[in-house]
Amino acid sequence: MATPFSLTQAILISDPLAYKSATQSPFLAHAAQGRLSKSVLGQWLANDRLYIHAYIRGVGRLLSFLQLPEVVIPPRDEAAERKYSPNEKLLHWMIDALVNIRREEDFFVRTAGKYGIDVNLPAGADGCVAASSKLEGLRRFEALFDGISPNSDEGVLLPWLEAAIIFWATEKCYLDAWSGAAARLSTPSDSEEDADGGALRREFIPNWSSKEFAQFVDQLGEIIDSAVQREMELRRDADEVVKTVLLDRALAKWHEVLAAENAFWPAMEA
Repeated sequence: MATPFSLTQAILISDPLAYKSATQSPFLAHAAQGRLSKSVLGQWLANDRLYIHAYIRGVGRLLSFLQLPEVVIPPRDEAAERKYSPNEKLLHWMIDALVNIRREEDFFVRTAGKYGIDVNLPAGADGCVAASSKLEGLRRFEALFDGISPNSDEGVLLPWLEAAIIFWATEKCYLDAWSGAAARLSTPSDSEEDADGGALRREFIPNWSSKEFAQFVDQLGEIIDSAVQREMELRRDADEVVKTVLLDRALAKWHEVLAAENAFWPAMEA
């Protein structure tokens, strides 16, 4: 029996060099070694916090066009669990994402305050941060999230695919980047002597590489893969065409996210 096609796995192996560049950087190596100063870390956290705001806007845009079933299909018997459609599963994940990322922003602010780290970028009298003060990666992500819309091509399959890929791709890159840093952590007991006072190695890195976070990212990948597989099964006579079309659409957004991730890490000497 043939192994089911996994869109997300196909994406991950499509451009190994670009993925490595997006998830490995001198900034991450410095973080793992406790060599990031409070000012450098604070500037990056300030950008990451504004990324969260763009992410929230992106969730709203996706939810605005996510179509849900208008009729309920009853289970075969009372003991059977209700089966949710791919769109309903995506809805549940996006709601959880909103809750999680709002909690994450609170964690940023609380932890930064604990270690005396400033997480504000220069702002004008109106409280707004100029684009020139932001990392290029943040500006790219803002454009990605603010540009989320349904694929409106006639007869298109999974009109939410590009939007879901943006969320999965950025979460996957973030997870793998910080998991890589976690794997290279030097002795945590020396974190009191870290340039940031231990904020990264004691609190931020463990949070960003946790088992719970990995499971959350994998869950979205499974939703995307199962939806793609379902479309292929419904069109068995053209399943290879469906696979190619959906993969091409997904890869286009994947490359945009990789470019944004690569530009999100501040330039530092190796």
